Amino acid sequence: MKKFFRFLYSILLFGAGVLHFVHERSFRKIVPKFLPFRKMIVLVTGVFEMIFAVLLWIKKGQHITSKLLAFFMVAVFPANIYMAVKKISFQKGKKANPWILWLRLPLQIPLIIGALTLGRKEN
Repeated sequence: MKKFFRFLYSILLFGAGVLHFVHERSFRKIVPKFLPFRKMIVLVTGVFEMIFAVLLWIKKGQHITSKLLAFFMVAVFPANIYMAVKKISFQKGKKANPWILWLRLPLQIPLIIGALTLGRKEN
């Protein structure tokens, strides 16, 4: 079961990382405007997501990887809040559904817990 979850998590991370490059402008919209170098932030977080996707499969140091991934998920959470507060849509020309924007925020919790779970040693 852990392998299946690791597979899903790594696919999600790698796909999201690629999307940071393919749809960089859309991701840049959810980085708060008061932050400098917003394009670089989007690209760097995309790279981190792809790196984490690979690191999830390397057994050595898994406990560190899982903690860093959980921290990363906490660190990007403010962008999700910003997106909900500002009602930012990823689809050009379409209004964002506020319900979806707010309801997706709690989804970060299982991602954090999942990251920490993947780092636990199997008995």
